[in-house]
Amino acid sequence: MSRENESPLDAVSRAMRRHGAVRIVFKLLSNNDNSKQQVYVGSEFDVLRLIPHGDLIGQSTSEDGLMFKAKIKLSWIDIEHDSCPSPADGAQIIFYPRYPEVRMSGFLRGSEFAPRSLMQPPTKAERLLRENLHRCLVFGICEDGTILGFLGEWEGLLTKDAKARIADSTVTKVAGVFYELKHPERDGRIQLIERITEIYKGGPVRSCRLSKSGELMDYNAINGAGYTFESLFGIIPNGSAEPDFNGWELKSHGRGPVTLMTPEPDLGSYKENLLLFISMYGVERDLRKDFTGRHLVSIPNYKSGLTLNMEGYDPFLEEVTDPDGGLILRDSNGNLAAGWTFNKILTHWSRKHSKAAYVSYVKLDRDVSYYHFGAELVLCEGAGLKELLRALYSNVVYHDPGINMKYSGGRWVPKKRNQFRVLWKNINQLYGASERIVLSGS
Repeated sequence: MSRENESPLDAVSRAMRRHGAVRIVFKLLSNNDNSKQQVYVGSEFDVLRLIPHGDLIGQSTSEDGLMFKAKIKLSWIDIEHDSCPSPADGAQIIFYPRYPEVRMSGFLRGSEFAPRSLMQPPTKAERLLRENLHRCLVFGICEDGTILGFLGEWEGLLTKDAKARIADSTVTKVAGVFYELKHPERDGRIQLIERITEIYKGGPVRSCRLSKSGELMDYNAINGAGYTFESLFGIIPNGSAEPDFNGWELKSHGRGPVTLMTPEPDLGSYKENLLLFISMYGVERDLRKDFTGRHLVSIPNYKSGLTLNMEGYDPFLEEVTDPDGGLILRDSNGNLAAGWTFNKILTHWSRKHSKAAYVSYVKLDRDVSYYHFGAELVLCEGAGLKELLRALYSNVVYHDPGINMKYSGGRWVPKKRNQFRVLWKNINQLYGASERIVLSGS
């Protein structure tokens, strides 16, 4: 499988790319990384964004508090033969918010090529012998969410190659404990800044959006800035929770609040019967029904009669205590009108906000609206779970829905937009680090 003068890491990378990997990362494993004690994959929330995963499902434990599990599509490869990757059907990641810590388990089950002999728990003698020795775990991440895995032997050629690259700083550290092989393409951050600078220099842009087929069309609604900005990157509006450009989530902001995310409720009468929900808690006209207004935790909304509660959350420990809890809208009788479980919130947040780029804009009203993007760009990283939960509980982030149903063609047609928003002055409270860049227009 290897070629002349090709390093072990490059050989594994080439094999993984042949099977569809678009990103190659690796980690050195210690004694404690084995099939019994699980494999430690990081303490930072960003590792959940690095590793593609299914929905996170919470459950209580007596020793570790609440933990969240999610399935991963892991397949092991054989680099010596032209064989199809072999899935490990039991693979999952486990997130322990209390520590915080993320581990991988079930990674051997069902796979023909799983490295069973290298993942056995060590004896006392082996533990002492291997105290400063390592194995190298390589992941190839595919666009469809599949993770390709390969494990090098204790202090084998692959592991020595990985250690040399770490020592020489020819690899990039990502998500705390992983390293990424540098790709021939330029850094995504540089590409992002260059593209936004081009947009800024290009001047005002007429309000528009892309259709489902990718065709540019006029668009003059109040939320035109976001759609117009996305169209400049070729992004078709689809409500996807995935990042927009080279791993960055793109956000435009003017003088008002910023919409962080728009997850749909997974609980309550809203989910069961939207028409009934709006009839009970919204504003009705002859041919239109609306549900709007800022909803804050523990403060009743006079228009809807609903109060947003954060159930199953301890604000002093800053921990989720009940896996069945979440953000819950209840009426004065305690009826559950709408709700977002912590499973829903955590899954959405873990996929969407690894890195966010906030671009300022100025709206120019001519015959139609125009937007001039740029002048200032703020790059934010490190949005953890505790920061989000703290912001929700303290109403730094709040629910500000813009939902309506219009009667057309003999039926009620819904338009759903459950916005969770934050004032621009408070945006730094959600991230571990931020950088302000003033763009040059010359």
